Amino acid sequence: MTNCNEKSYNHTLKKSHFWFCGLYFLLREGKVCSFIGIVKSGVLRSYISKEGEEHNSDFYFEDSFVTSYRSFLTQEKSVGSIQALEDSFIYCLDKSDYDRLLNESTEWYKLGKYIADTLFINKCRKETAMLTDDAYNRYKLLLKTYPNIEQHVTQYHIASYLRIRAESLSRIKSLNIGQ
Repeated sequence: MTNCNEKSYNHTLKKSHFWFCGLYFLLREGKVCSFIGIVKSGVLRSYISKEGEEHNSDFYFEDSFVTSYRSFLTQEKSVGSIQALEDSFIYCLDKSDYDRLLNESTEWYKLGKYIADTLFINKCRKETAMLTDDAYNRYKLLLKTYPNIEQHVTQYHIASYLRIRAESLSRIKSLNIGQ
């Protein structure tokens, strides 16, 4: 982001940063996502509720983009929620500022492309792992992608993300994959 118009960047981010206490909802299911955020500190999760159960779809750590991207782009209601798991500081750019900045500057347009590419690649990696890998290899990929996840996220949430039961995760962890 260092190439973006410094004045525009500083002005936009000064008016759009948020500090959340743990378990705060950045976005609730059924609401339109009007932001793209950059996590400065903290950890968040996105999840979808189905038949009374929460299914984690992603985690967001420092320096990652956080948004319900489909809802953000289409301005349709989000099918999931985004929740802070611990105290978090997020820089948020609202949709109107994002669109305006993309139109004003090629540097911001490049940043928009970088955000879109990053979100797309992350989604493809996860989708491929869910379709082709067993639980053991999905867990290995999770640890590679989020090296400190176990210090910040409960086993329950990790198991949900991997689409396995917490007991299965315990068995996998006993194999000392991350050691």
